[in-house]
Amino acid sequence: MKILFANPPTFKDAGSFFRPVRFPTYNYATPVMHPPLYLAYAAAYIRKQGHDVDLIDAPANASTVNDFIDMVKKIAPDILVFETSTPSFSNDCRVAQKVKDALYPRMIHSVFLGTHVTALPHDALAHKAVDVIVLGEYEFSLEEYIKKGPVDTPGIGYRDAHGSIIINVPRPFCEELDVLPPPARNLLPNYKYFDPILKNPFTFVLSGRGCPYPCTFCNWPLYLTGRTFRKRNPIRIVDELEEIQKNYTFQSVLFNDDTFTADRDHAIAVAREIMKRRLTIPWGCYTRADCNDDELLSTLRQAGCFLLKIGIESADEKILKNIKKGYELHNVRSAVEKMLRYKFHVHGTFAFGLPGETHETIKKTVHFAKTLNLSTVQFSIAVPYPGTEFYNYLDTHGFLLTKNWDDYMPLKPIYEYPHLSHTAMHSALRNAYRSHYLRPKYFFVGMKQLLSQPKVFVGNAKKLLTLISSHEKN
Repeated sequence: MKILFANPPTFKDAGSFFRPVRFPTYNYATPVMHPPLYLAYAAAYIRKQGHDVDLIDAPANASTVNDFIDMVKKIAPDILVFETSTPSFSNDCRVAQKVKDALYPRMIHSVFLGTHVTALPHDALAHKAVDVIVLGEYEFSLEEYIKKGPVDTPGIGYRDAHGSIIINVPRPFCEELDVLPPPARNLLPNYKYFDPILKNPFTFVLSGRGCPYPCTFCNWPLYLTGRTFRKRNPIRIVDELEEIQKNYTFQSVLFNDDTFTADRDHAIAVAREIMKRRLTIPWGCYTRADCNDDELLSTLRQAGCFLLKIGIESADEKILKNIKKGYELHNVRSAVEKMLRYKFHVHGTFAFGLPGETHETIKKTVHFAKTLNLSTVQFSIAVPYPGTEFYNYLDTHGFLLTKNWDDYMPLKPIYEYPHLSHTAMHSALRNAYRSHYLRPKYFFVGMKQLLSQPKVFVGNAKKLLTLISSHEKN
């Protein structure tokens, strides 16, 4: 069969939805474009089964809806597979319906996959543009659906001939990840992918899937990757890195595991295999904010890891306990100091609005971020994705302002607390960026970036100006 995988376009005049990340949103100003890695994995696996496969990354190509429809007409697939997300779901349904209308009377089946449809399968299938959904990790369920249809296929949801919604039993996670071929990077516009804290263009690599940590606001382990860290063979991982360095022009790699160091011995084994083969491509990864393991950090650095991304979230111990982060702030401080001593670029992320947040805890977090001397920081307003403990908490207490997925947009909190309004959170976000980055220290950082990555510098400056000058409408 002919299968077209797509990261869909947007109906908006500017910007694009940012789907292939843990916390999807609408990207209006940030100079970021990440590859849809899981979609590329699925494309590679389905292609290996003998099907004719294409992949369109519409946001990376700045394709309009009409451009996209023209491409679909030219390819004429039997099945159109959309990666979707909570903020983009309504948009993606509209795109799918437009495609169906444009190709009529030729029938095309639309398949939606991702965390949103896994969390809300009945809601997703209530939309007539959606024919089938794939729940959770999707390569094997999708392949079986293509082979024999939806009936009794684990991990599939669909409408039967009578219009009734059927949700089949879930499919167990794949324990042997090495049976999957490397992602189909040859189908992607690789030179388009960039990130302000990486060397660009860059690509993602996975050393494993799943995360053992129980953070209450993250939906990837809950609905896509699982709570157990499933590891790839370090030799296979570095084979992929070697192939990337040999055949592509990427300037860096980001291990996009939920937590690359969840199994420290595995992380060390990957790093040592990189050193053994004398690979020189720079790379980064996600680790715990309290990671202060000397052997681990030293080995990662020697192997070419230059970037560590850590989720600190808050400087209030009660909030950290509420969201089940599992560490104490004094351990975060000592870990960050050690990371910096090893000369890593340490990128710390903070989220406002988590349960227990007040005006005072936000001030405490902003101050704490400054004292850590992080290389770069990211402040955001925590987004309650459906099905997470965070979402359920807000829903149970009546704190949600809307359940319209179109409202999941940046700079627009969709909840508030009796003691902390959504406008106050928006103002706090604006003030946090202003107070953190408009300091003399970052003048020199900015000048360095202007010389090395002018496109990224302009984009970051644009975002910063937008943040510090915007005003939330009541």
